[in-house]
Amino acid sequence: MRNLILLFIVSACSSTAQLSDDAKNIEVLVNKPGQGCNTVGKVVGTDDMGSKELALNKALNQAAKLNATALHVNQEVPNGKKMMVYGTAYKCD
Repeated sequence: MRNLILLFIVSACSSTAQLSDDAKNIEVLVNKPGQGCNTVGKVVGTDDMGSKELALNKALNQAAKLNATALHVNQEVPNGKKMMVYGTAYKCD
C-alpha cells in the first residue's frame, strides 16, 4: 500500500510538470525581445513543492498553448513551499 501511494505521488508530480513537445521548442529569454516579436499573453507557472524548474515547465506549457515561440521570465517568487514563475509569452518571426 505504501508503495502504491508513493507511486501515485510521483506520477502526479511528474505528469503535471513534463514539457509538452511544443513547449520544448520555446526559447527562454534572459532579456525582453526586440523587434519581430509580439506579445501573445502572460503566463504563471506554479509548483507547490518549491521547484523553480517545475514551475518554469508549467509556464512553458502554458506559453505553448498560446503558440508562443519565446518566453521572458519576468519574476520568480518563492512563497513558503510554493514557487511561482511569472512570464510573458511572445511569438517571434
